[in-house]
Amino acid sequence: MVNFRCGTRIPCNIRLTLTTLDSFCPFVEPCLVVLVNPQGCGVKFGRPLEIGIRVRLEGLPATRSVTAEIVNCISVGEYEKFWLLGLSLDEPGNVWGIEKPPEDWFSR
Repeated sequence: MVNFRCGTRIPCNIRLTLTTLDSFCPFVEPCLVVLVNPQGCGVKFGRPLEIGIRVRLEGLPATRSVTAEIVNCISVGEYEKFWLLGLSLDEPGNVWGIEKPPEDWFSR
């Protein structure tokens, strides 16, 4: 799937820790990154979160941690026990450790 504005999205399975930067909604919980590009990612998470919450992703393969904003929260089904969060990175880049990223990851 190609999105010329954000770069090709790549499916993956990266286990991380998601930590809130919002003092009104404190948490530190595990998550699973399932889709990445240089602008952000899709994350499986155990509960819904409000759009706009600022978070830190910790335990990345290429970078120790990065900050992001939740831009989407989708329930994947009535019987599922997780939500798909869309995160937008504060500083875009290949923080995912993708060895041979697509060419469109480097174009702006």
